[in-house]
Amino acid sequence: MTPAFSDGRDFLQKKKKEQRCWVVKRRNQVLAVLCILCLLAGQVPIRPLAAAAPLRLTVAADPHFQCAADLGAFSDEYTAHLLDPDLYGYASTQGQMNYESEAILAELLSAFEASDSDCLLIAGDLTNGKRSSHLAFAAYLHQAEQRSGKPIFVINGNHDCAAESSESAVSMEEFREIYAEFGYNEAVARHDSSASYAADLNGQYRLLAIDSCIYGEDDGKLGADVFRWIKAQTKQAKADGKTLIAMMHHSILPHYELQPMLDLWQIYAGWFADHGIQTVLTGHIHANDISSASSDRGNVLYDIQTGSLISAPNAWRTLCFDRGGVTVETRFIEKIDGSLLPGTLTAQQKALLQADFPAYAHAYFVSGVGKWLNRNVGSVNRLVRWFKLKEGTRAYAAAEQLTGTLGDAVGQDIYGPDKSIEAALAPFGVTVAPSDYQKPYEVAATLMYGFFHGDEQTVSSDADLSLLLTCLEGAILSAAQNLPDRASLGALVYQLTGLPLSSAALRKTAEKLAFALLKTLAGGIADDYSAPADLNVTLPLFTAKKAVLLHPLLRFFRLVTKFVKSVFSR
Repeated sequence: MTPAFSDGRDFLQKKKKEQRCWVVKRRNQVLAVLCILCLLAGQVPIRPLAAAAPLRLTVAADPHFQCAADLGAFSDEYTAHLLDPDLYGYASTQGQMNYESEAILAELLSAFEASDSDCLLIAGDLTNGKRSSHLAFAAYLHQAEQRSGKPIFVINGNHDCAAESSESAVSMEEFREIYAEFGYNEAVARHDSSASYAADLNGQYRLLAIDSCIYGEDDGKLGADVFRWIKAQTKQAKADGKTLIAMMHHSILPHYELQPMLDLWQIYAGWFADHGIQTVLTGHIHANDISSASSDRGNVLYDIQTGSLISAPNAWRTLCFDRGGVTVETRFIEKIDGSLLPGTLTAQQKALLQADFPAYAHAYFVSGVGKWLNRNVGSVNRLVRWFKLKEGTRAYAAAEQLTGTLGDAVGQDIYGPDKSIEAALAPFGVTVAPSDYQKPYEVAATLMYGFFHGDEQTVSSDADLSLLLTCLEGAILSAAQNLPDRASLGALVYQLTGLPLSSAALRKTAEKLAFALLKTLAGGIADDYSAPADLNVTLPLFTAKKAVLLHPLLRFFRLVTKFVKSVFSR
């Protein structure tokens, strides 16, 4: 018998009715729960989720602090040709204001205490390495922490630690003890065999302070053991939900062609960018400069280098990390407390320092450049070290004559009817553009100051570069004409070029050498290595940047090639 379809329809209708009842019942239950929640919400205040607070940092580098006991007497070496040796003859050849370091440090700490910064970070070379200066520096930091209630974090630089402890110098282990309360006690992790540590800056950011030093040497490196530790810290930070900010003394990216770099820096830079380290705070070069690059995966890395606190223009920075970017602002020491200056300084020096500190610091820097030229060009000492020359030998005497002649040529006046750059160029029909400069080293100092300042285009001008080129040409001509053994020089030039050392050939050779030297140095020192502004800029994180990661040997080869091409292209 064929079953009636009505029975099937009745069954389906019954099931559909049951399903509708179940849906209605569940809907009413949900509505009831929502009503209860709404009633409870009226009793409990609703608080919106707060955005992560920005992290504000004060950053300094290379204070090179020296306490009064470590300063000693003024040095009067290499002061030949300086315009005002009575005032600035004590200048360091590196421009470091050692005798003013205590007053400058006090000004930085005062500014930090009064700021809205969450903490202060100092990227190495806290002192020049003496034990007494380390103890005094740590005492200053302790007082600043006590007054402000804000933490200070440090890492060592190449001048801070010696390979072994001695009566005057400290080892790495002693460095960690002296500065225990400035990062090491707060550390969430410490590396056993270096001064590296990790410490939380706030709930979102973690500092990775990396010891990049080879104790007793200027160069830096990341040892295999330190790198393994860094790898472990990046994994831990990711697990803890922390954003890493790295700090180390040496550069992770190049800032100019001629600077020394970490071994295998290209590998480290790419790895840092790919493993959550987008920002590295550095020092060592004494210049305000920001370099950027990206890994093959397109992850950005910034090396934010801060100039030496005690070298003009005496800079420090404030950084604000917020919403995926970092805003950098650069500040400068504008004044100091004269009561903190040592008795070694004269009353006149103290008065000028207090009346206009930036102007005094700039003049000090210019004098330091003059002393550097006297030391490295006008003195035989550098050649003696390079070639291991022995005093009393013919080689030593020849080197002494050469450097003395070069020093006099570079140190002479720019203008004047006799023994000047202007006088050396006059027989060749070359005129010297008028300026307020008196000595060639002043023009060179302007170029160097622009690099250390961080705004090369503003500080120096095309007129300055043109004048420096003229000064170099005149100095080369002066040196060639005043060498005691000019006949030998002529024979050498003839052997190399096939040209007799006539006046015309000499002038052409001087022009070529001066142009090649200036072009190479301007590109190797003064030009920015990468795109970001160096002083005040907002840097976007986690975005791709064009990468130009060149091996140090390749960069050196490029410079040599540039120099050779410049010599033979004019």
